[in-house]
Amino acid sequence: MPTVPIQITTRTNKARYTQGGTAELVNCYVEQIGAEGKVQEYVVASDGLQGFSALPGVAGGVRDQLEVDGAVWAVAGTSARLFEVRSNGNVFDRGALSGFDETGPVYMARNRRSTPDIGIVNNGLMFNYRTSLAQVTDVDLLAPTSLAVNDGQFIIGTQNNTWQVGDIDDGTAWDGLSFERADASPDAVKRVYARQGEALIFGELTTEFWANAGLADATGYQRSEVAEFGCLAPKSVVTVAGIVYFVAHDRTVRAISGYTPQRVSDHTVERAIESLTDRSLITGFTWVRDGHSFYVINAPGWSYALDTVTGKWHTRKSYGSGSYNIGTAVSAFGKVLVGSSTEPIIYEMSPTFFDDAGSPLVSTMTFAPLMYPGRKITVHKAWWDLERGVGTGQGNAQDIDPEITLEWSLDGGATFGGSRLIKLGQQGKRTNDLEAWRLGQCKGQGFVFRVTCSAKVAKAIYQGQAEITLDD
Repeated sequence: MPTVPIQITTRTNKARYTQGGTAELVNCYVEQIGAEGKVQEYVVASDGLQGFSALPGVAGGVRDQLEVDGAVWAVAGTSARLFEVRSNGNVFDRGALSGFDETGPVYMARNRRSTPDIGIVNNGLMFNYRTSLAQVTDVDLLAPTSLAVNDGQFIIGTQNNTWQVGDIDDGTAWDGLSFERADASPDAVKRVYARQGEALIFGELTTEFWANAGLADATGYQRSEVAEFGCLAPKSVVTVAGIVYFVAHDRTVRAISGYTPQRVSDHTVERAIESLTDRSLITGFTWVRDGHSFYVINAPGWSYALDTVTGKWHTRKSYGSGSYNIGTAVSAFGKVLVGSSTEPIIYEMSPTFFDDAGSPLVSTMTFAPLMYPGRKITVHKAWWDLERGVGTGQGNAQDIDPEITLEWSLDGGATFGGSRLIKLGQQGKRTNDLEAWRLGQCKGQGFVFRVTCSAKVAKAIYQGQAEITLDD
């Protein structure tokens, strides 16, 4: 009876139609071991969450975060208030951002002052926090739609196809002549951004690169390059390891290294972008963990994470939701702190947490079809190599004696009818046989396996094998 490998899934990569393939990683991602391991690569569960700070007196999610000199600053709630969070989790309410809308994008940046200015922009208004919170009322300030900082100067995008630069290291002072028109193309300015001494002006159809040349007139900037790609979603623009990622006007995800935006999305992600009614709602954030640099894009109904080291995407979902309910991330206090997009809560994210702050962290792998065209396949036995003996020894029963759910489809992944529970092993019991027998017969569509685990334990999958026979 021949034994064949069951190839592990290394990324979310669904075909347009189910029969073409339904491979998906949910809340797990691939990591490489190399020739020294039992396998070259394996899949490990995504980091979990633990509560760090609750932001009081507001309803709604965390809208932006910024680390500034040993504190985290956050704008949260539909009523838009500014909070300062200290390393011990203590929270200080620094005031209301009056006039901000309830759900629109918020942008934060800081300058180089010894007591820094923290600029905050939304809905055509700008606030500044130096020692207290106040609206910027300089009559020369244009109505801002986005915010960045470069060489100590705040930069704003505006609604009339212009962008403006403030005074050096002063978020409250603006010159009515210190502006430029982004006129390489007549498209509107969607987002201003900064990269290593340059201002990036994202339009609807183009992106202009302006260098701080120290010129005597206007902003002092000089346009150096123009890329024929615009920005579809202003809050998707994020820097990951020195490279700028964004959702482009052609409904792809692109990375700018140099001056040419390179496509990094695949067709699964691009179909998800295409499916949206309002694509401007896509947001992005990033964090780094154990050598992996992640870029997440969120939208109503879905979330995808790109590991920029491997170039592979996986799906993120919060329990009971089609998308990941995290929308911001900063590195502070030696931790990764993330903001809920639905509640005024900041969490710590870590691989040492195996649930999402009390909610199950459900990791799922859907495999590629096991098939032989024109032949019937009978699977007599399937064997799995997962991390075993991971029971907690205390706590909930499902964590003391954890299990995986093995499901299988006989029609190429369109429906899953079979299901078995397989024990991973209580604490220290690493010799469990993770196998299932008599799984049935399928025709030409192929067997598709799906493995799910929600226990609050370490999760990793290395390989699988099946004993099969082929029939005419």
